[in-house]
Amino acid sequence: MPVFNVDKSPLMGIWKISEPWQELFDSLTGREAYHPGLNELRSDRRKQEWLAVRLLLQHLSGKEALIRYRKNGAPFLPDSKYHISISHTQGYAALLLSKNPNPGIDIEYHSERAWRLRKKYMNESELAFITSLCDHKNPETALTANVTETATICWCAKETACKALGDTGVDFAEHFRIKPFNPSKEGILLLKEKRTEQKLNFKINYRVTEDFILTWKE
Repeated sequence: MPVFNVDKSPLMGIWKISEPWQELFDSLTGREAYHPGLNELRSDRRKQEWLAVRLLLQHLSGKEALIRYRKNGAPFLPDSKYHISISHTQGYAALLLSKNPNPGIDIEYHSERAWRLRKKYMNESELAFITSLCDHKNPETALTANVTETATICWCAKETACKALGDTGVDFAEHFRIKPFNPSKEGILLLKEKRTEQKLNFKINYRVTEDFILTWKE
């Protein structure tokens, strides 16, 4: 389908991927330039995600723009005033364009995965925070949508911060700390990183929809 959602501040778009990759490819302008990258991908799903991102970029920027990648895997746009961040999840692709350096975006479909894996990416204070949202009589089984959504927000926020930091050696539990927040359908949370000497503070925006959870940092 066409672009599912667009925000202008920051410039951000989401594509709901329902088309076969061949149809997505036919929708691109300047298709020949995309053959080398597309031919490196084996699965139809990866081709769909890859192409949806490039269609989003053409839609948001209004022109052809090839995405390049740095040694750490971070995408960038040569000869552009915009910095770019990319994410995709089951059935969706998301793209953020920012005039600020080091943006980040992450999108995830709804599931209990982030809750089940919480001990792998959360530190003690975050575990205490997320557990406080559970039914204290039976925290392992009496989950609510609020708990699983909040766990996914935290996971996405750390993925977003990792992209913004541009460091492949980050340990999510050790190097990132999220300040407790009041979960809602849309808001801002605060995250502090301890990986660099600067000890940066990030404001991470989040949005919860019926279909997915989205986080971004301009």
